[in-house]
Amino acid sequence: MKLISAAEFQLTDNPIPILVQLGLTYKCNLKCDHCYALYHRDLNEMSYGEVEILIKQLYQAGSCSVVYSHGENLMRKDFHDIAKMISNYDMYQTLMTNGFYLQEVQEAQRLKDTGINRVLVSIDSTDKKVHDKVRGVEGAFEKAIIALNNLKEVGIEAVGFSTTVDVHNYQNIPEVVQFAKSMNLDAVSLMQNRYNKPGVFMHDLWLEYVQTCKIIYNLMLENDGIIDIYTHDPFMLTLLDDRMSNNEKRAAFIGANICNVASSMVSIDPVGNISGCNFIEEVIGNVREESFNDIWERLVKRYNDKDNPPQGPCLSCNALSSCMGGCKAFHYNSKYDERCGKRRFGEEEPHNLTNLSLPAYPTAPLKKIAAKYIPKIKSGE
Repeated sequence: MKLISAAEFQLTDNPIPILVQLGLTYKCNLKCDHCYALYHRDLNEMSYGEVEILIKQLYQAGSCSVVYSHGENLMRKDFHDIAKMISNYDMYQTLMTNGFYLQEVQEAQRLKDTGINRVLVSIDSTDKKVHDKVRGVEGAFEKAIIALNNLKEVGIEAVGFSTTVDVHNYQNIPEVVQFAKSMNLDAVSLMQNRYNKPGVFMHDLWLEYVQTCKIIYNLMLENDGIIDIYTHDPFMLTLLDDRMSNNEKRAAFIGANICNVASSMVSIDPVGNISGCNFIEEVIGNVREESFNDIWERLVKRYNDKDNPPQGPCLSCNALSSCMGGCKAFHYNSKYDERCGKRRFGEEEPHNLTNLSLPAYPTAPLKKIAAKYIPKIKSGE
């Protein structure tokens, strides 16, 4: 049997925004070291009605999975109403949370009643002092554990850790996985930091980073069928080998780690701005001003690898056919992906893709968009 390769997943001819990173609020009670949204907070959040219009448009565009991101979404008073509404469209919903608002079993049950499918609680280290320091609030670790126990008690479909991999836990990843197994959890999501800030990831850490990724890959293989361990980092694709011999699982691994911007993923922030993903600073449009589909078409044209292939040091890298240039948050922000390191490329230049100067585009008042979609929503079409 021929094993699927990463290259077979590149350059889709039919981009569909299957996965939506959706922020309903920038509010958060923590100040995490690695937070990408900490300095972008805006209280002019989309209303319930605006979110309803948006979800209808996303559904028509082919979206079927929502990951709540940006802030601590449980701080939004109408979050449960929104989640129930989205559940009516049969979209798979994943909530990322710090656990502070799930301290009672009743709170976990109320969340389950919305139709939420998966809840990932942030645990960055098995050492509570390290976790609390990273999260910026003392007691964060204990509250996360209470939340996890409550979620398991009420029977949420899938419950697990969301762990940001960084220098504070490079040596602790096996313990994080073992801890999750001891709690009888379903998943561990290991999210590599995007290192958007200068100096966060230094060249000297390259070898340690590679070793950590190898450990993660081996943990995936060793725990196959026991607990779901997954990552989202194109570098992981360079480690794929024949030991992952099931094509269905290989496809899932590739799909989770390849950059899906402009092929099957989109990010929408709490004020309606659309970007390729949470880590790309460039805004392509706003759903308060025009329809989602118009913005999606422009986003695909902007980030499609056929029109804008990786450049610069990527061209000399033997991993290009697997990772397709890696993380676009670096490409289009004129930043050098230091995780790949000078040792790998021998160069210290960015990817040489010029930032987009957005052309003027027509805007549509929200009431006009609402008039088009709300009647269909109420009639159940």
